[in-house]
Amino acid sequence: MKNYYLSLIIPAYNEEKKIEKDIREAFKYFKKNKIKGEVIVSTDGVTDNTNKIVLRLKDEYPNLSLISKKLKIGKGAAIKEAVAKANGKYIMFADAGYCIPFKYIDVGIKKLGEDYDLALANRGDRYSVIKRRQPFYRNVGSIIFRILVKYLLGVPRHIEDTQCGFKIYKEHIAKRLFAQLKSKGMMFDLEHILRAKKNRYRIGTFPVEWSNDPDTKFNPILGSLENMKAIYDIKFKYKL
Repeated sequence: MKNYYLSLIIPAYNEEKKIEKDIREAFKYFKKNKIKGEVIVSTDGVTDNTNKIVLRLKDEYPNLSLISKKLKIGKGAAIKEAVAKANGKYIMFADAGYCIPFKYIDVGIKKLGEDYDLALANRGDRYSVIKRRQPFYRNVGSIIFRILVKYLLGVPRHIEDTQCGFKIYKEHIAKRLFAQLKSKGMMFDLEHILRAKKNRYRIGTFPVEWSNDPDTKFNPILGSLENMKAIYDIKFKYKL
């Protein structure tokens, strides 16, 4: 028996303007749906008040915990730390900023109930609703990225959106995939999908309502170079 029905992980880097809303919305969702859930905020290298806000809210929410690394270890590595400590029947992560309402957790878990091992939010689904779009340059970059990973890396054709920060796993699948994870940065999602494909895990996708967060920490030049190196490592170093 697992202690929790759901473990919700929120990776955060300097998110003092958003993290309180994320946490409150998560526990509001748990209460409304009568779910016994935990929220794990995993931070790395923060220089603002994110950690202080989480610690303050712990008094109000006993099932809230904080994992904090002083140095910047990367989004993938931060989530990996949290998954190792998660204790839910289902384990998921959601990007800070409440870009996707938590009501879509129900849709993802229903997909797992259809005998899928992991369920990925898909902003490209024809039933998805995009309430606030990305800037033009990000849209162009996303199109190029999708073409690159499909033809260079062999991402399954039915997966249109590898990078959406809203993914849900059966507990044992999350533990296995994150234990094997080598990518520390933003490309960890891509490595997961390819490892899941290699292990013959069933990958489902589902539509969502999504709003772009204009307060992104992504640097289009340095971030793109880091991502290209990560893609090279996934293809040739990790041989996926």
